[in-house]
Amino acid sequence: MTLLQMKYFIAVCENGSLTAAAKSLFVTQPALSTAINQLEKEFNLKLFERKNHGLVLTADGEFFYDKAKQLLNQFEVFDKDLKDLSQSKYTIRIGVPPMIGSFLFPKIYNQYMQHHPDAKFEIWEEGSLTIRKKIMNKSLDIGFSILNDNANEHYEKEDILETELLFCVNKENPISSKKSLTIEDIKDESIIMLREGFYQNQLINQMYQEVHQEPKIILISSQLSVIRNFVKMNAGGAFLMKELVDINDDSIVGLPFKNKLILKIGLIWQKDAQLHLGAIDFIKFLRDNNKV
Repeated sequence: MTLLQMKYFIAVCENGSLTAAAKSLFVTQPALSTAINQLEKEFNLKLFERKNHGLVLTADGEFFYDKAKQLLNQFEVFDKDLKDLSQSKYTIRIGVPPMIGSFLFPKIYNQYMQHHPDAKFEIWEEGSLTIRKKIMNKSLDIGFSILNDNANEHYEKEDILETELLFCVNKENPISSKKSLTIEDIKDESIIMLREGFYQNQLINQMYQEVHQEPKIILISSQLSVIRNFVKMNAGGAFLMKELVDINDDSIVGLPFKNKLILKIGLIWQKDAQLHLGAIDFIKFLRDNNKV
């Protein structure tokens, strides 16, 4: 049995036919058919049932598929590690929500690069919920996420810090003089929301449900500069982490809620995942230097 045979077998499983698999791999159909026949002959197994609508895995085929996927994934990680070692650099695929990317990740990045100057990051700016999905489907190795809900139980995690979500308005807004807020104070305010995929949206929507009202959304964006500019224009208010309220910019006022909206931030990765050396080293560094 070879890795190429396993790759061909997996492609047939996932495409449902020899024709579609051959097209996806840019190989001939006879080459695929030969590989499958060799596997069945070598182990005396029947891996597929031939049906009118295509190929269907047998029970033996399903077992073979699960094991082959695991082995091929481990090989790909191993292959990447060897390439990283040979090039003396890592490529770490990491998800970073825009708010976290604006104040937290740069500090961690600078600290890490001082000790690992050859490291390389591939950064995806997404919301926490989207990052979780990408980690589960292995599009990302690791990612920063808000950890308030129980969904993070599906991941390994390293807690980093707690922050607070503030409601930010222009200084000319009448509510800017308040010391603290309740949902009643803002239920009729125009709101600038982050786009879908951000955990904060769930928290905000839950607050509005308490007063049986929908937020009055005037703009949806994931660009912090756009959100800030609309707040400065007094077009509406926005929910931002307290670190993003510039004390030197008196045009925007950040107001806390009486019942503080605390957000827990951490780094997450898939449980029992076969991480490459770069991601493993970054996690270890964060654990050893978690003083941001």
